[in-house]
Amino acid sequence: MALSGPLTLGLCVFSLLVLPGQMEKCECQGPRGMPGFPGSPGPRGPAGLSGGMPGLPGPPGERGPPGPPELSGVPCLVGEDERVPGPPGPPGPPGPAGATDLDLEPLQESLVKLELAINYDFTRRVDKKYFVSHKRPGSFADAVRFCTKRGLVLALPKNREENTALTQVFEGALKNAWLNVDNRKEGKFQVDLQGHPLTFSKWADGEPKVPDGDRGCTMLTESGAWQVTYDCSFNAYIVCEI
Repeated sequence: MALSGPLTLGLCVFSLLVLPGQMEKCECQGPRGMPGFPGSPGPRGPAGLSGGMPGLPGPPGERGPPGPPELSGVPCLVGEDERVPGPPGPPGPPGPAGATDLDLEPLQESLVKLELAINYDFTRRVDKKYFVSHKRPGSFADAVRFCTKRGLVLALPKNREENTALTQVFEGALKNAWLNVDNRKEGKFQVDLQGHPLTFSKWADGEPKVPDGDRGCTMLTESGAWQVTYDCSFNAYIVCEI
């Protein structure tokens, strides 16, 4: 006999009152009711953790309309490290002329003189002139011949400095050297052997004295003074000049 509804419900409630440790399942179940109306949305939940897996790319969208034509840009300023060279400046003044053969001639002449001078035992340079000698004595004729054979001329000082430098050839007992002064009495000892007038002289007191014969030869003494001797065979130092 079927139980009534209230009785059935009461039995189910009683069956729930079980002792601890006992499990009982109520097999009493009423009919399913009608679904209720949807409730209002609940509050927004907390944000999810970052670092999730990226989603798959979506399909490409439709092609948009063409954009406006591109505007021409404004030229940018050039930095200091990329300076654009400016226009060429005006031509500068002409530079000094290069060395010519005429400019090199004095140097070449000096080198030639030096090459000749180093071959002698005695060498003294004064400005552009060299006095050279092997410190060997001889007569006036020997002196002229020795210098001429070597393409040189007998020494003749042209100023006080040269006259002093020439006296440095003296050593030992010999204290005289022949000078390039014309030995003819008619020349009055005022020209050299080439006929050029003397531009410097340092005659000793009473010089140049007139020789007894037709000729007189001029010598440099240890003191630097000049004197004339009629004995042109006298032995004096032979000094040439370059």
